[in-house]
Amino acid sequence: MELTYVSGSELLFYGGLAAMGLSAVLAAAGAGVFMYTGRRLRARLKEEYG
Repeated sequence: MELTYVSGSELLFYGGLAAMGLSAVLAAAGAGVFMYTGRRLRARLKEEYG
């Protein structure tokens, strides 16, 4: 079994890609939550205040 060496710059590059991917997934999940709660809040306000 051969061990491969990962340089510091490669580690930063791939780590950055992973961080960007994770932040994109979390941003999409957050946007979904805010859209859902916004609709619910809008319906509730419309019901209470017309």
